[in-house]
Amino acid sequence: MAKRGQGEGTISKRPDGTWWARITVGRTPDGKQKRKAFYGKTRKEVQEKLTAALNDINTGTYIEPSKMTVEQWLYTWIKEYKKNSVKASSYERYYRIIRNHLTPALGSYSIKDLRNDIVQKYVNQLTESGYNPKTVEQIHRVLKMALKQAADNELIIKNPSERIILPRKTAKEARVLTMDEQDAFIKACKSYRNGEIFILILATGLRIGEALALTWDDVDFYGQLLNIDKTQSESYITAEGGVKCGISYTSPKTAAGRRKIPLIPKAIQILCEVKFKQEEEKKRLGEAYKDNNLVFCTRLGTAYHVSDMERNIRLISKLAGVEGVHPHALRHTFATRGLENGIDLKVMQTLLGHSKISMTADLYTHVLPDQKKDSMMKMADTINLF
Repeated sequence: MAKRGQGEGTISKRPDGTWWARITVGRTPDGKQKRKAFYGKTRKEVQEKLTAALNDINTGTYIEPSKMTVEQWLYTWIKEYKKNSVKASSYERYYRIIRNHLTPALGSYSIKDLRNDIVQKYVNQLTESGYNPKTVEQIHRVLKMALKQAADNELIIKNPSERIILPRKTAKEARVLTMDEQDAFIKACKSYRNGEIFILILATGLRIGEALALTWDDVDFYGQLLNIDKTQSESYITAEGGVKCGISYTSPKTAAGRRKIPLIPKAIQILCEVKFKQEEEKKRLGEAYKDNNLVFCTRLGTAYHVSDMERNIRLISKLAGVEGVHPHALRHTFATRGLENGIDLKVMQTLLGHSKISMTADLYTHVLPDQKKDSMMKMADTINLF
C-alpha cells in the first residue's frame, strides 16, 4: 500500500518486499513531467534518497544522473559523504587527489559513460608517466570509493573502477642506520634545538606525529612509561572544500596505536633535559610564552609542524654526514636494534603500534630473534641504543 509523507513523493512496497518511490524532477521541453524513481530494501532507505533529492531540487542543485559528470559527482561525494566521516587530513588528501588528478583526467566524462577500459587506460597512463605504484593505488582507491557510492545511489549500474589491474609494487628496503651512523646522528642532534625529539624516536620507535603530539601528562617519570594516545595532523584550506588550516590532534587510526612504551634510562634523561630547558624559557619569556604543555615545541611554546621536523632532520643528517635519514628511518632503526637484541616480534609489534604483525615483519628481512622475551618491559634491559 502506498504511503505519502509531507512533500516526500509516493513510497510504495513492491511485491518482492522492497520499496520504491517516484518524484517529479522537472519537465521536458514539451511540458511533460520528468519522473525519477528510487529503490531500496527498506522504506527508510527510500525516504532518505527522496529527502536528499528533494533538497537538491529545492536548492537548485539537482542534476539528472544522465547528465552528471564525473567531476560533479566527485565533488558531491567528497563534500556529502566524506567531509564529516573521515579525519581532516584524510579529507584533504582525498580532495587533492580529486582536484589534481581525477578531475583533469576523467572529470569531463558523463558518469554513466565511464567504462572499465577508460579507467584502466588512465591507470596505465599514470604508471607510464612515472608515478609511484603506491601513488597510483591511492588515486585509484579514491575513484573506486566515489564510484561505489554512485552505484549505491543508483546513479550508475555498476562500478567501472572494479577489477582494474594496478602496477606491481616492489618492496622497498627500509633505511636502517648502522651503529656508527647512529652515534654520529645522535651527536649531531645535540647541536640543534629540540634535536632530542629524534633521539627519543630512536629510543621508542614513535611516529613523528606521535612525538609532536606528546604532552608532559603523557610522560610517567616515576613509572618510566610513555603514554601514546594521540597524533598530530595538519589540514589546509582548499578552494571549495572549506577545510580549516592548522594543527589538530586526533586519536590513532587503530586501537593498536594506543599503547604504553617503556622508557630506557637514557630516554628519561633526555626528557628531563627537555623539561629543564623549557622551564628556563618560561621564566625568561614570561607572558610571551604560550604554555601548551607540549613536550616538543617552539621557543614560544607553540606547536611545531611536521615540515619543521623534516627540515631539521635534513640539516642534522648533513651535519652528521649520514645520508637518507628521515623520521621513519629512525623508527626502522629502533625496530632493528630491538630485534638484533632478541626482542620478540610480537612484543615489537606492540611497541610500534602496528595493527598487524605483518607490518612489523616488513620492517626487516635479515634479523630474526632467537631469544624470545616475555614482556615489552624487557626492552629497557636488552637494548643499548647509546
